[in-house]
Amino acid sequence: MTMRTWAASAAFYSLLILGAIAATGAAALAPSASASAKDKPLSWKPIENALLRVNDAPPKEWGVYRSGKKNEPLLLQIGNRFLLIDTHDRHVFELDPAKIERKTGELLWSPADRPDKPLATSDWVVDDIGAAFVIKVKLEAENALVDLQLPHPPAVGSLPDRPPQPTQ
Repeated sequence: MTMRTWAASAAFYSLLILGAIAATGAAALAPSASASAKDKPLSWKPIENALLRVNDAPPKEWGVYRSGKKNEPLLLQIGNRFLLIDTHDRHVFELDPAKIERKTGELLWSPADRPDKPLATSDWVVDDIGAAFVIKVKLEAENALVDLQLPHPPAVGSLPDRPPQPTQ
């Protein structure tokens, strides 16, 4: 083995060992970091221009909220009732309204307050229909079909930099 090969091998193995140590340290810290983050209430912002129908009729008072830029999970308010919709795992949880804080333009709710057991659901449809995301789910206990449509955010990149100037 030449000196150059030996140096390259030593550098490779030292990086491998340092990576393993860093991964172990990060894994040891992760549970405590996620536990404290899970207890902190998240800010849920309303999704504008969404459409909701329950059994083919629009509810009188409702709102749909997300905690980030993605639509996963969603917090759906129908009257005084709050549902947490997890489309990835296909679960709906009924939330205690007393644990949701209302502020101007947002709701505050902590994922640590999520119930252990989801509601019984069936007939899930989660689809992108071009202009909107569609989420349909049947709440079994009530025989209620929830049909929620969330508009796609506007494609800002396709907008012109400035409005067209009138030509003369």
